[in-house]
Amino acid sequence: MDRKLIFSGNSQIVASGVKNALDEANISYFEINKSDSSYPGIIGEIEIFVNELDEVNAKSLIKDIL
Repeated sequence: MDRKLIFSGNSQIVASGVKNALDEANISYFEINKSDSSYPGIIGEIEIFVNELDEVNAKSLIKDIL
């Protein structure tokens, strides 16, 4: 199944909120953290993907967080 990007940003706080919302809704996600551990929140991004079938529901859940 294809994964769809639903979040991309450099805020670990916002990414945590997105992941918590997905967990509560029992939506599986895949995270890629491209941020530099020496400069968190400054260099690099965090990307969160969901299954294509969950994309609409996931985007609806996180719209208030973003």
